[in-house]
Amino acid sequence: MTKPESGGLARTRSLLNRLIEVPDLARALQALPVQTFAALVRKIGLEDAGELVALATSEQLAHAFDEDLFVSEHAGQRESLDVGRFAVWLEILLEAGDEVAANRVAELDEDFVAHALSGIVLVLDEDALRQRLDDADEDASRQVDKALESALTEDLDGYTLIAKQPEGWDAALSLILALDRSQRALLVRLLDRLAHIGSGTLDDLDELSTLLTEGESLAEDVEAAREERRSKHGYVEPRAAHAFLALARQPLEQAEPAPARDALTRAYFRELDRSRSLTSGAETPARQALRALPQAVLRELDEAGAEAADLAIAASPVRAATTAMGAFMTALREMSETEPKIFGERMEEFAYLVNVLVSGHERGGVRMRPKAAADAVFATVCYGAFIQQGARRTATRSKVKVKAKPAPAAFAEVLRRQSADVLFRIASSALATGAEASGLLYSEEELDAALR
Repeated sequence: MTKPESGGLARTRSLLNRLIEVPDLARALQALPVQTFAALVRKIGLEDAGELVALATSEQLAHAFDEDLFVSEHAGQRESLDVGRFAVWLEILLEAGDEVAANRVAELDEDFVAHALSGIVLVLDEDALRQRLDDADEDASRQVDKALESALTEDLDGYTLIAKQPEGWDAALSLILALDRSQRALLVRLLDRLAHIGSGTLDDLDELSTLLTEGESLAEDVEAAREERRSKHGYVEPRAAHAFLALARQPLEQAEPAPARDALTRAYFRELDRSRSLTSGAETPARQALRALPQAVLRELDEAGAEAADLAIAASPVRAATTAMGAFMTALREMSETEPKIFGERMEEFAYLVNVLVSGHERGGVRMRPKAAADAVFATVCYGAFIQQGARRTATRSKVKVKAKPAPAAFAEVLRRQSADVLFRIASSALATGAEASGLLYSEEELDAALR
C-alpha cells in the first residue's frame, strides 16, 4: 500500500486539497473513527499522507499501524510484521522532525516498538562482544572484526548497534538518537531488551536457538496485543475467520429450524467492546466528524468500504420492495426506526461477517475489499433469511424452491428471531455443494439467480 489505491496522482492531490480546506483540520481529523483515519491514509497513499499522519491521535496511529504493518501471504493465515513497511512509516514520521517522531513512537506499545526495531537493528553489549571475541580463536575473531568494519554500525551507551539490513537503518538510527535526546528512559529499556535478544548471536548454535525463541515470543506478544486492540473495533483474527467460514459450509441438521450460534462467534461477541453499539443512532463526535468531511472525500471512503454498517444501510440505493434484496433492505431500514435495539445488534453482526470475509476469505486468489465483502454478506444473509421465512429446502442442499415473493414484514420477522451470523450459516450450508464451493453469494445479481 505504498501508492494510492486508484485514480493516480491527480486524484490523490485533489483528495488532499479537499481535506486541507476543511476548517480546523486537526480537530476534524482527530475526531474521526480510527478505521476512517486508516482508510484515508490507505486511499491517499502513505508517502503522500505525511500531513495527516503528523496530526493523528495516538489511537489513530496505532490502529493505522495495526492495519498496514501486519501481512500474510493468504487470507486466513497468521499475520506478521512487515519490517520494510515499518521503515517507511518511520521515514514519514521523521518528516515532521526527529523529536516529534520520537514523542509519537513513545506513545506506542513498547513491545511493538521493540519488536519492530529488532527487525532492523541488532543490539549487542560492547563488553560482552569484546569478551567473546577475545575468547574466540584468532581467525574467527578477525573475521568478525572485518565484518563489523564493513557493516552499518553505531556505538551508543555501551552497546553496538548493527544494521540487519540497509533499508530502514538511517530512519531507525535517527529515531534511536532522537529517543536518546527526548525519551531517554524509554531508549534505555529498549536497548536492554534488544541486547538481551541479540545476546544469542555471541554464543553457539544452541544459544542462537534461544535467541530465535525469545524473538518469536516477543512477536507473539505483539500480535496478541494487536488482536486485542483490533477486536474492540470489530476485527476478526484471520485463523478464526477461516475457521468460521469452514464451519458455515458444513451441512446443517435438517430437523433443526436453525442452528445455535457457534462457539467462535460467541467468543467474538463476548470480547467486543459494546461501547461502540449502534443502537441509538446518536450523533457522536466521531459521527459528526465524518459528516463534516467534504462529500468528495466521503465518496472516496465509501468506495473503500470505510463507512460504518449503519451508514452503509442509509447510503445504499433504495430498491423496489418487490425484489428479495429490496424487501430485505426495506425491513432493515424500518427496523432502524421501530426497533433500534435489534437493529443495532444486527448491524454489529453484519460488521462481524464483513470482517470475517475481509480477514479469512479470498475470491479467485485475491482478498476481498470491505465494500465487496459487504455486498457478499448482505446477499448471503438475505438468502438465509429467505430460506427461513418463505422457502423450503429440496433434497439437494444447493437449491431452494420459492413459495412466494418476499415481503419486508416477513424478513423483519426473521431478523427479530435470528442473528445475521446464523442466517449466514444457513445460507452458506445450502450453497456449499463441494469442497471448493465458497458458500457465498457475492452480489444481488447472484442472489436473484439463486432464487430463480
